[in-house]
Amino acid sequence: MIRIAATLAIAMLCFSAEARSADAPIPNFAPDAVTSWFFDREDGDNFLPPENGPGPVMSAPGHPYRPNGQGDDAAGDPTYRVSDLTNPILTPWAIEQMQITNDSVVAGNIPFEASERCYPPGVPAWNVFRRVGTPMIFFAQTPDKVLMMWRGDNLVRHVYLNVPHSDNPKPSWHGESIGHYEGNTLVVDTIALLEHPLSFVDNYRTPHTGQLHVVERFQLTDPDTVEVDITVEDPGAFTMPWKARQIMTRSTRGPMFESVCAEGNPDYFNLYPVPIPEADIPDF
Repeated sequence: MIRIAATLAIAMLCFSAEARSADAPIPNFAPDAVTSWFFDREDGDNFLPPENGPGPVMSAPGHPYRPNGQGDDAAGDPTYRVSDLTNPILTPWAIEQMQITNDSVVAGNIPFEASERCYPPGVPAWNVFRRVGTPMIFFAQTPDKVLMMWRGDNLVRHVYLNVPHSDNPKPSWHGESIGHYEGNTLVVDTIALLEHPLSFVDNYRTPHTGQLHVVERFQLTDPDTVEVDITVEDPGAFTMPWKARQIMTRSTRGPMFESVCAEGNPDYFNLYPVPIPEADIPDF
């Protein structure tokens, strides 16, 4: 674990130095080996609504969402989400899928949540994925790639800079992300996201299809704040494009250390509807 942390620290210092040496000024999301980013509010695992226009699914009236506290330990008096199915962005197909889960939660059952069952979040749910406390998300920047590293299970997103999308990208959990800088903003365009019954665009279990297209704009508004503006399109699941926001706050707790999910998350009483993923064969 110590070797992993040390290696990542050295790599991030090198990567950020390369990013700073570029001719054009760009936002530096990794000024040192200890800078990480996290969602510094109680409901940080919810999207924020846009300033105007259609926005993300939120809680249904009469069913307020209370999160399970912050950090690595459970806290508070949490509730599971019940989605507001009157949101006009939802197609009848999406409403049908979500109604099943709503009814199950109201009946007292535990729904699937990617963070609880050790599944990757996908995109744009990456921006509301919270199971670990700070340090949460690290950036590493090179002239041709940006890495976004989430401490839980050491998940990594690869953003390839200044290149076009592949002709036929293979679908994956985090899709194919290409990016470019616009002043102090990193713009990330993602397609080829895995169409899977366990992949959602948020923590309200809002489904998507293989047509999902996400554009994220990561803006360094000051040295301690990253604002993320998100645009989502999917004609199979949504009646219109919609937008959402997230705010990340800087932390100097680092460098990254290991935090695994599956090894410490057993379901002794078979309460959860989906098992933790297991590999059929070892990869080493």
